[in-house]
Amino acid sequence: MENPARFIITYRITAGTEDEAAQFAEKIGTEQSVEMPLVAVPHAGKASLPDLLDLKQIEKNVWDASLSYPKSLFDGDITQLINVLFGNISMLHDIKVVDISHQAFREHFNGPVFGIDGIRKKLNAPKRALSCTALKPIGLSPAELAENAYQFSAGGIDVIKDDHGLANQHSADFRARVTACVQAVRMGEQVSGKKTLYFPNITTSPASVLDRYHEAVELGADGVLISPQLTGLEMLHTLSNRGHVPLMAHPAFSGAFVIHPTHGFAPEIYYGTLWRALGADAVIYPNAGGRFSFTRQTCSNINDHLRKDFLKFRSGFPTPAGGIDLHSLDEELSYYGNNTIYLIGGSLYKQPDGILSATSKFQNVLMRHE
Repeated sequence: MENPARFIITYRITAGTEDEAAQFAEKIGTEQSVEMPLVAVPHAGKASLPDLLDLKQIEKNVWDASLSYPKSLFDGDITQLINVLFGNISMLHDIKVVDISHQAFREHFNGPVFGIDGIRKKLNAPKRALSCTALKPIGLSPAELAENAYQFSAGGIDVIKDDHGLANQHSADFRARVTACVQAVRMGEQVSGKKTLYFPNITTSPASVLDRYHEAVELGADGVLISPQLTGLEMLHTLSNRGHVPLMAHPAFSGAFVIHPTHGFAPEIYYGTLWRALGADAVIYPNAGGRFSFTRQTCSNINDHLRKDFLKFRSGFPTPAGGIDLHSLDEELSYYGNNTIYLIGGSLYKQPDGILSATSKFQNVLMRHE
């Protein structure tokens, strides 16, 4: 049984022998706790050191080291927990976080407020997969972006998010853009006869994110888009505690933490465990076959970690993006199933019959799989 006063982090490390792996694990534990030579640690500080519970060889020169840390290292401070997970050791080679025990999240994390069931309820879509697209590009006026939002909504799209690059540019400042797009989406709903959710991008400086969140809610937004790596990861938790609307998390600036084969975090742990625990209701990640490097197995692992039983947290909605178009959608559905939001952006814009027609086709494919 897991000690409630401790939590376990499993690191995948590269070492030639078991002794070298054990020494490396000790170095990791020291660096992530007392950060001083072991011989110099005073008696009172020794209680902060982790214990090496298990050292298992995975393949040649690859080992999994499970270290048990005392919770007193972060004492409820979520940002400090993130520091313990991968603080100083982020500057060392060949260390990858591949598991974090649930005990780390048991007391101070709440998980998604809405999650899969809550978003489905807002859309009155209890079973089928959901559709999503992005408003773009930067440089369009609020009226031009709103016209696109209207076309998507009239075509029956489930979720419209701002492109993650839309912020508060002179071409379309935040308040004017959100006001226009909310109105356009509501008008489009009158044509489609169904609900569409609009998620403006609120990513900005940590000092201003809460103001932008409350402004979006005041203007009638149905949810918000945020890039946690840019605002600080704990901002997800802070916004989730407000609880007004769903949070869709975007992976911008997080790639260095997840794409290296021997360094950083396993993507499913970063996006599927950590971001879900922090309160992301839906998580966007780069789909296999697109312009980024995730494999199909990596994507399936992320989906599994977002959906599976995890303490009492609600499940989060996987949102694969990139490499999906109307021609590949049936295949994607066969891989990922209906508890998924499928994000198609550029492919809808380039359809010869226009956005509304392309969106209707998108929605029809999902309806066939209900």
